[in-house]
Amino acid sequence: MATVSSIVSRGISIAVSAISIPLTVRYLGAEMYGVWVTIGTTLAMLAVMDIGIGNTLTNSISEAYALGSKQLAGLYTASAFWMMFALALFLGGIGYPLWHVLSFGSIFNIHDPFAIRQSRDAVGVAYVLFLLGLPVNLINRILGGYQQLQIANYFSAAGAVLSLLAIVATTYFRGGLVVLVLAYSGSLLFSSMICMFWLFFSHMPWLLPNLSKVHIATAKQMLSFGGMMFLLQISGLIVFNSDNLVIAHFMGPSQVTPYNVTWRLVGYAAILQTLLMPALWPAYSEAIVRGDATWVRSTYRQTMWATMLFASAFCLVFLLFGKSFIRIWASPEAVPSEGLLIAMCVWTLISTMMNNEATVLVAANEIRLQTWLSLVAAAVNLFLSILLVQRIGAIGVILGTIVSYVLVLIGPQTWKTIDVLRNLKSDESRQHASKNQELLPALESKLE
Repeated sequence: MATVSSIVSRGISIAVSAISIPLTVRYLGAEMYGVWVTIGTTLAMLAVMDIGIGNTLTNSISEAYALGSKQLAGLYTASAFWMMFALALFLGGIGYPLWHVLSFGSIFNIHDPFAIRQSRDAVGVAYVLFLLGLPVNLINRILGGYQQLQIANYFSAAGAVLSLLAIVATTYFRGGLVVLVLAYSGSLLFSSMICMFWLFFSHMPWLLPNLSKVHIATAKQMLSFGGMMFLLQISGLIVFNSDNLVIAHFMGPSQVTPYNVTWRLVGYAAILQTLLMPALWPAYSEAIVRGDATWVRSTYRQTMWATMLFASAFCLVFLLFGKSFIRIWASPEAVPSEGLLIAMCVWTLISTMMNNEATVLVAANEIRLQTWLSLVAAAVNLFLSILLVQRIGAIGVILGTIVSYVLVLIGPQTWKTIDVLRNLKSDESRQHASKNQELLPALESKLE
């Protein structure tokens, strides 16, 4: 159900993207579109400021679901929700004075006073919406842990449709960059908030995050694993979200447009993986707790073959027709070089393989080696990206990513995944589940 609903949701998102990208590129122009994309990717980088609690909540809810405990799930939810609420207040207190002193003209490499004011106000609006979304977006993690992602997908699809209507209305009434940010991001947040209220007050009322449910020991436990997830997310944001900033700073925001449009289109090669991974992660986690190691190994092999074959076929088609399609679909300003197209396809295949491995490692709580090596790879990637972009242009950014992963991460992560799958003994998993089951009555008595 999660996969089918993901197909529906992703199909709607693709349609929305297909309509909104050329619409916004033509409406804003290359420079201001580059500013809008850079704001979005920068805030995506700040999503790691949840200190890993969101990803930890998925594993925690999966464990509570496997053990059949609503009370334990409510404890995890309340602890995570209020930690995110406190974090949003903290980040708001830091962001407000910074917003007043930052030079947005220098950050975005723009000089027109009106464009600078628009960029400044758009950043402020986007940051406020981001902070509001920190606790609200935990809803997707909860539904994922209960393996009810189809619900989250349908709300996400509704938000995508609403965001498209907001973009069309903004461009029609000439609302400008600030209104566009408010309309687009606000629509997505509104959809998530409706889902949150429905979940807490109708679908799963035992998850309502009352302050009385917050458990300090559980919060510390979540923060411990969340700390490793946080470091892993830090490395991810450097790799996946720093590209636009580097290009905008060294080459100007207009050069972000062909890079970003190509990146988004090549990203569709991973669409099968995108459909499967959110559902497989909590399913892997639950299966490990229940002791179904055979299912985990079999599903991993099937998923690896399916996603790699799909990504390879997509990349082949994109290499043959990608430039012509982008020229017609977006604009001539968005057409990439042949080298950039090839490099992004190579990276897509590497990323597809490693995301399959990472899903198993996260579900098994075996991310320490992956985390530290990912940080090293991210540092190497950033260094190479800055070095190469000044010498060979935007293609240097993606080449820096490829080289850093080949040198640092691919071999050790693959070895660790094979080791985890090989040593995933059913008896040990059942023993682990049994120990958790023994601890459960004591924990539930505290809740009562």
